[in-house]
Amino acid sequence: MGFSFKTHASDFSAEYITVRTAATISGYNQQYLRRLLRENILQSKRIGQLWLIDRDDFLKYLRHAKKSEDKRFGPQ
Repeated sequence: MGFSFKTHASDFSAEYITVRTAATISGYNQQYLRRLLRENILQSKRIGQLWLIDRDDFLKYLRHAKKSEDKRFGPQ
């Protein structure tokens, strides 16, 4: 009984988004998002080379970035 991604895919899709999806939503560069993940600024899971970002944590990060007075903080 190994791990089957198909049986657990719906669990991941409800809670996690890919780096590509996060970049599309936010306007951030994918490399910048990966740096945030490596520095543990965003909650995530890593499966091999695939990073999955916790959706709620990412949305909270975006809300914080939009409220920031430092405009270097938000997406470009």
